[in-house]
Amino acid sequence: MGTGSSVDGTLAECWRYPVKSFQGLPEQQLSITDGGVEGDRTFGLIDVEVDRLLSAKRTGALLTASATDTEITLPDGRTFAVEDPSIDDALTEWVGRPIRFARASETPPMSYQMTFDPPDDDAELFDIPTPEGTFLDIAAVHVVTTATLRGCADARPDVDWSVRRFRPNLLLDVDGPAFFEDGWIGQRIQVGAVTLQIDGPMVRCAMPLRAQPGGLDRQTQLFHALNELNPTFPGHLGLCASVVEPGVVAVGDPVRVPAA
Repeated sequence: MGTGSSVDGTLAECWRYPVKSFQGLPEQQLSITDGGVEGDRTFGLIDVEVDRLLSAKRTGALLTASATDTEITLPDGRTFAVEDPSIDDALTEWVGRPIRFARASETPPMSYQMTFDPPDDDAELFDIPTPEGTFLDIAAVHVVTTATLRGCADARPDVDWSVRRFRPNLLLDVDGPAFFEDGWIGQRIQVGAVTLQIDGPMVRCAMPLRAQPGGLDRQTQLFHALNELNPTFPGHLGLCASVVEPGVVAVGDPVRVPAA
């Protein structure tokens, strides 16, 4: 990696999200390309009236649906193949406004809306563009560590720190204090055969605060806890990474990170 001494860890979990803002898929391995995780945010829901990409940052109901590469499942249990011609009508009925189900690679650059005051659903909204040809937010690969989740849970046991709230691609099992991985910013880490450049901290939106299937309740106090626990980067948890050396990673792969 071109770094000196390293801290060893392992890749604990792999995740991808075939439809933007729907529930994630846990995987045993991921193929990581120059542009990010293959099959991640392949599809999205377009609000036809305003020509804008929907996100659970604003439309929290999206978190109650799930998807694979070939079909979606709505909260009422109905399933639709991604190529089903009736999928737009079904999504329109569910969301309550005209929706087009879109493939990122076939869609011009879009924007979605988010607020920088997540506990307040009525706060000012900002249009955020997605990278061309994708429905990703700001990171090709999103990394979270068990060290930070454990440290936050120890410091604020009144808050639920489930990894599902933070929607990473890679959960790294490493030892250290909460947020110690912020020290990797500007450096490279090795996950199995893949090399990642750590570009910056991941800003948290409203999504970690929202209720989700599987027993995750709404908890606005999480955002305040992040401000309290991470004074260096208030309101941030996790890392934004770009891909230096692509490849395939699998749960259990060794992780090498810069020493503190």
